[in-house]
Amino acid sequence: MALAPPTRRLSSERVPPTHEHSRVPVGTATILPGAALRVRQLESDLLNSCARYGFEEIILPTFEYFDVLAPGLEPALLEKSYKIVDRTTGRVLLLRPDVTAQIARTVAMDMLGAHLPLRLSYRATVFRYEPEHVGRDRELFQVGAELIGANDASADCEIIMLMIESLRQVGLLSFKISLGHVGFFKGLLVHAGLSPEGQRRAEQAAARKDFPWLEMILSQERVAKRPAHTILDTLELCGQADVLAKGRALAKGKQPLVQAIDRLAQVYDSLSTLGFQDAVLLDLGEFREFDYYDGIVFDVFTDGIGIELGGGGRYDHLIGRFGREIPSTGFALNVDRIFRGLNLIEH
Repeated sequence: MALAPPTRRLSSERVPPTHEHSRVPVGTATILPGAALRVRQLESDLLNSCARYGFEEIILPTFEYFDVLAPGLEPALLEKSYKIVDRTTGRVLLLRPDVTAQIARTVAMDMLGAHLPLRLSYRATVFRYEPEHVGRDRELFQVGAELIGANDASADCEIIMLMIESLRQVGLLSFKISLGHVGFFKGLLVHAGLSPEGQRRAEQAAARKDFPWLEMILSQERVAKRPAHTILDTLELCGQADVLAKGRALAKGKQPLVQAIDRLAQVYDSLSTLGFQDAVLLDLGEFREFDYYDGIVFDVFTDGIGIELGGGGRYDHLIGRFGREIPSTGFALNVDRIFRGLNLIEH
């Protein structure tokens, strides 16, 4: 599924920068009163939907100490982070580049006595550097939820159903969720014999659905033709229940691959039983860019917006980077893109 870069505009009331002499940095925008009222209402409606399902709001700091948060962030994201020096301590600060890592740090260090599972929600602005020619935002408005301390398929279903219900509550009724399991694609790469660096690059290519780059990586890693074709074919293997049968055939009894397919089947069957089958598309090549995802993953798309509205998945080992291991899953929604999706419906 090729995705076009998003345009940075909420409505005619949103004033984005247009050239190098703009009054505000490229990748940010001023939201004027009419649009601002609607954006705040959208955020509130999404948070209220989370609250109805027992998710309590948490407010996190805009700045984090680099050395404290860095264990939860991959090198590529650290490179995109905005850094400044704390005048008081001389330590390096990060402008928040990712909320999930912040919540992992908070749970591990500040909520040790909390009763599990925890259900947390948030609204936050995330800051990441992007080159001007990429056309991506540097300032992202997000609303999200995290389910901390539950590791079964019902927890995966709960977080996906919460995302579905939240989108429906704000009036976005037509969308598709691309649902996969990172363990399947990772397992194929491992069995193909890629080096650790080659595997990391292949995962990045998969996350971007960049077939030429992935093909080049497999060639550079001297992967044999048959496993290379399997990996490339898997990146396009999406659809309904028949995808699971095809996945089992590709797994050929390899336990990590079988386990990934089994978990994916559990989640898909549960969502289908609950009436969400039409909203879900199975995708064995589904892969998110953050390296802390290690299980069920998903992205959500709608017509007219050439990039995901949000997504999430399972990260059973992220909190362990800051302390004890706690299985978790969650999602984040991009408020800007949802706003544009709703505007398309209205017009």
